[in-house]
Amino acid sequence: MPHIILTGTLDFMAVASSLDREPQRWRAAVLKNEASWHRSDGLAVLVEGVVIEHSRPLHPVAVINQSHGDTSVRLWRLAQVERTPAVQRWLASIARELQRLGAGPIKTTNIADDLLHGLDLD
Repeated sequence: MPHIILTGTLDFMAVASSLDREPQRWRAAVLKNEASWHRSDGLAVLVEGVVIEHSRPLHPVAVINQSHGDTSVRLWRLAQVERTPAVQRWLASIARELQRLGAGPIKTTNIADDLLHGLDLD
């Protein structure tokens, strides 16, 4: 499962309302955060996205939560979606947004370096 772990934690209630909703172009794809919801206890956020590749829309959902004192960004396993390079880039763009909101550098990831290129992730 594609994921990025960032050092440190965030105020997930603030994250849900602060994520960028502007579409991004990446190669032949368009990536966009559509909506986000925080869990009632404030310890997780779901982010609904739209990734359009070759005129075919995919609807991934990301989970942002705490993981052993750090922040995890991964695909929600209950929403079946292809794990295409553009979907993985969308996850990485969420991680970039989280760093903008105060998360630390990448601790670990299984997303290929070429998919992270140009995002200026720490």
